[in-house]
Amino acid sequence: MRTLICAALTGLVSAGLSGQSAAVPLANWMVPPYAHSSTGEITTMTDVTPPRTFVGVQPCRVADTRGNGAPIQGGIFAGGDSRSWTVWGICGIPTGADAISVNFTVVSPAGTPLGAFLVAWPTGQVPPPTAVLTYGPGATVVSNAAIVPLNGSGQVTVNVSHPAHVILDVNGYFSDTLGTPANTLSLTTNSLSSVASFTNLSNNCTGACGVYAQINSAVAIAGFASSETAYTVGVFGESDSLSANSAGVVGVGRTPPFNPTSYAPSGVRGESDVIGVLGISNSNGVIGDLIRLGAPVAIGILGFEVGGVYYGVYSALGSSAATGAVYTVDPHPTDAAKVIRYVALQGNEPGTYFRGRGQLQRGMARIPVPEDFRMVTDGEGLSVQITPIGPMATVSVVRYDLDEIVVQGSRDVQFFYLVQGIRRTHKNLRSPIGPGSEYAPASADAMMPVSLTEEQRQLLVQNGTYNPDGSVNRETAHRLGWDKMWERRTRPAPQPVE
Repeated sequence: MRTLICAALTGLVSAGLSGQSAAVPLANWMVPPYAHSSTGEITTMTDVTPPRTFVGVQPCRVADTRGNGAPIQGGIFAGGDSRSWTVWGICGIPTGADAISVNFTVVSPAGTPLGAFLVAWPTGQVPPPTAVLTYGPGATVVSNAAIVPLNGSGQVTVNVSHPAHVILDVNGYFSDTLGTPANTLSLTTNSLSSVASFTNLSNNCTGACGVYAQINSAVAIAGFASSETAYTVGVFGESDSLSANSAGVVGVGRTPPFNPTSYAPSGVRGESDVIGVLGISNSNGVIGDLIRLGAPVAIGILGFEVGGVYYGVYSALGSSAATGAVYTVDPHPTDAAKVIRYVALQGNEPGTYFRGRGQLQRGMARIPVPEDFRMVTDGEGLSVQITPIGPMATVSVVRYDLDEIVVQGSRDVQFFYLVQGIRRTHKNLRSPIGPGSEYAPASADAMMPVSLTEEQRQLLVQNGTYNPDGSVNRETAHRLGWDKMWERRTRPAPQPVE
């Protein structure tokens, strides 16, 4: 028995030494094709999920159990045993690679039976039912290429059924981590449609369900359109959802989280501690266009210049409104830490005026109406105030229209005048008191805005919009139909029928 064992060992060693000298050249090969499973994932010997980009590398020898200077060696497989190798960091395979394109070579000793095989799989997982290659009998050199997934530590396990040397060469990898800064994913096409299209059929997805980009610097997603045709956009976002807080594009630049309760669906929503939406342009910064029946009914512009006049806020179509006062702010003449805030006059009509100083001569004075006043003011509704300067004098207005104002007095004195009118294009504005929902709460759990003055807050409690504690008055909300509006905003969007 001892003689038989020694003979067997001698034969194994001599066959192994013969295999040591077999020349196995390093050559490139075609990356094996892969199929798609019913779930759309890559299927090779096992599933590699999710799909990954393939990155080619210069063909490189990762392992050679015969030695020959390979990074991984280890001696001949005894047969039936398995070895696990970490390939991250070898031959340009980066940390994070999910699978490798590998060419396995088996150098089998003489006497290997027909049907010997090699299998490989991600370390720690179940071995696959399919062999990478079969070999034997005789001192045979057999090669076959395959795509082999790696485990989360970059390891692959190799098993051979009968004694053999194993050589492992790679020419690329699959990964969402590219090996060098020069590697980028670039797609070029002459397609009349999208260069890249992503479809997520899940009705329960949350978060980034289409495209997600994460970076540590610069710009996460950039859109550039070089065409000068009528409808050309760099980045386009669209949402069919009518649910609350839905948006075509959401831009977030913030540190603490914002918790919107029930905002109406929007085209673009910007959230930030400092600037929600920033528009920079040589002409229009940000434009808001309100459409009814296919036609614009209101256009507001943030940042606008025309004819050397610069507007921070410009209403190109429609009216402007504010729940607070309208200020003009000037610098303080002596204290850099202070400013002077003046509040615009307000009234119940779109008033116009001009004023000045005149002189009675021979008891009469004519005040010409400025051309700009005449252009914008209605001929009806003019009023004139005359204030004599100096000792008592009697003055009266004997004529007034859009051409001139005629004043008569008891003696020749100087006087101040103030002529007021109504803007012609807006003279038929409705009464200041009318229906409106400007102060309607945005949702059932909204709180009274803290930006309001104390008097405004008291009025909103008095008219039943809010309760004294600042919460929404549910009885008023139901009576005026606000609760129905909130329900429509939060109702889930209709889903496609499968």
